[in-house]
Amino acid sequence: MHLEPECIPCLINQVLRAFQLLKPNISREIILDTQKKLMDYLVNFDIEKRASPIIGKVAYNLVAEALGVTDPYASIKKRYNKLALQFYDEARKIVTNAEDPLFEAIIVAALGNTIDFGTNHKIDFIHDIKTFTPDKLAINDYDAFKQSLLNTHHLLILLDNAGEIVFDKLLVETMLKTFPELEIICSVRSAPIINDATLEDAKFVGLTDLVQVIEASGTPGIDLPSTTDEFKKQFFLKDGVILSKGQGNFESLHGMEIPDKEIYYLLKAKCKLMERLFSVKQGNIIFKKKTENF
Repeated sequence: MHLEPECIPCLINQVLRAFQLLKPNISREIILDTQKKLMDYLVNFDIEKRASPIIGKVAYNLVAEALGVTDPYASIKKRYNKLALQFYDEARKIVTNAEDPLFEAIIVAALGNTIDFGTNHKIDFIHDIKTFTPDKLAINDYDAFKQSLLNTHHLLILLDNAGEIVFDKLLVETMLKTFPELEIICSVRSAPIINDATLEDAKFVGLTDLVQVIEASGTPGIDLPSTTDEFKKQFFLKDGVILSKGQGNFESLHGMEIPDKEIYYLLKAKCKLMERLFSVKQGNIIFKKKTENF
C-alpha cells in the first residue's frame, strides 16, 4: 500500500500511544523529539514507494531507540500470550460444538484481534464468541474460502499479533480436522516489531507442535524484499491459498499483484482508511477475498 492522507496523523499518534503504553511517565520532550524524527523521515519519503510496512518499522525503531531497548513490547507480548491461553479451553469447546466449527474458529481468531487481553474480561470475550453471527461480518467471503481450501493442498497463514496467536492455533487445529490433506504453513515476524508474533510466541503457545512456522520479515506487515528465502518460496508457490490476518498484513498486500494465488483478508477495521477502502465502519470485522489490485 502507498502512503495515504489518513496515514500521516495516525503514524504520529502511534508514537504517542506507544509511549503512553510503554512508559507513561516519559517526558514530553522525548515524545516530541521522537515525533519530530518521524516527521523528518516522512518529509523525505517518496510517496510513490510502497509505504507499508516500512514506515511502521521506522516509527517502532524510533520509539525503541528513545526507550533504549531493542524489544519494548517483550513483556506485554508474554503477558498477552498467557492471558489468551486462559481462554483457550473454553473457546475450543465452543468451536468443537459449533454447527460449523471452521466458521466458528475463524470468528474466534478474528475476535482475538479485537479484545484487549490486558483487561482479562473472560466473560465478555466468551460472550462475544457465543453471540457472534454471520450477519455481523461486514464482508463475508467464507463460502468462497471453503471452496478455495477444497481446491488446494497448500495454505499459508500470515499471522498478526501475540495473544491472538493462541486463537490462530485453535483455527489451525480446526482446519487440520476439517481438511486433513491440507498442508498449512504459518508465518511470523523475523524480528521483534511492536506486539506482532514472532517464532518465540509460536513456540510458547504450541503452534510449532502442529504445523511448520516460518519467519517472514521484521516489519509490521510483509516487506517482500526483506523476507526470508523460505517465506518467498511458500508465498509464491503456485495454486496455493493465503489467509492474511490483521491490518498490517492487509496494508502490505493491498494493490500488490500476486499471480496464481487466492488471498483472503481477515481483519478488524481499525481506522478511517479501512472505512474508506472497504466501505465499512470502524470496528467491523472483514473476511474478504482479494480481488484485482485490492
